[in-house]
Amino acid sequence: MARGAPLAALSCLIFLNSLTPLISWPANDQDAQPDMSQPDFDQYLGEYIKPGDTLALLLDYDGTLAELTSHPNLTQMSDEMRQSLRTIANSGKAFVSVISGRDVDGVKEKIGIENIIYSGNHGLEVLYPNGTRHNQGIPKDVADNFDKMIDHLNREVVHHGSWVENKRVSITFHFREVREEKYIPEMAARAKEIIESYGYRANPAHASVEGKPPVQWNKGLAAEYILGSSFDANWRQRKVLFAGDDTTDEDVMKMIKGSGRSFRVTKDKELVTNADHKIPSVDSVYHLLRWIESRVA
Repeated sequence: MARGAPLAALSCLIFLNSLTPLISWPANDQDAQPDMSQPDFDQYLGEYIKPGDTLALLLDYDGTLAELTSHPNLTQMSDEMRQSLRTIANSGKAFVSVISGRDVDGVKEKIGIENIIYSGNHGLEVLYPNGTRHNQGIPKDVADNFDKMIDHLNREVVHHGSWVENKRVSITFHFREVREEKYIPEMAARAKEIIESYGYRANPAHASVEGKPPVQWNKGLAAEYILGSSFDANWRQRKVLFAGDDTTDEDVMKMIKGSGRSFRVTKDKELVTNADHKIPSVDSVYHLLRWIESRVA
């Protein structure tokens, strides 16, 4: 036990250090002001999107369209946010897609708007308004390990308030509700080891570790696929906007860098991000949607 402790501690430190993404774009420290209102978006987007322009709007859900909560089942989108998003989607001048870490049916149920494209499991699943689905292929030997991985996690690292979210093709090990923080580094490091031992990729996220199949796919590639399949090879000539709050959203921000505009939802002025701007809250995302409404109405 004594000989293994230093190695376990080192493993925890290495994993926790990986929670901060190594991203090379400037931090945009002038953004993320405490109070964001519609005039701020005139400054950020006024020269990019003119009244009457058609645009593609891509959004994350948890932490972007809805406040983060202690349990995903408790997360709710405000009626005002939903109505604004519905107005944009129904305007005829905006293409809307939500790309979430949740399973695709779960995020559609949470939002409840019919004429937008939903993507779940960080882009592994795509659900179109007409019911057509696109799923990235997962190797059979890896898929066969899915239930075994969940069982192992439940037996070994689920305690003190942590739990495993089963998203059908991926999982999230949550430790947001763990009250005694001393347990978290060991739990997170061990969860990472277990996930990887079954052939899945382990990625840090908000107070959690995500287990994804070893498919070379992410939200950025999903966004590119959705835009390319919905329009044509010249989709970059459209005005593309994206907002997200997590490290997994950085792939979309990186993908549209230079051609679209993106927002990272964070109050951390020191956070380095691929986004063009930082905005501090879900409420500021609502102001962004209201600004877009004024352009597509």
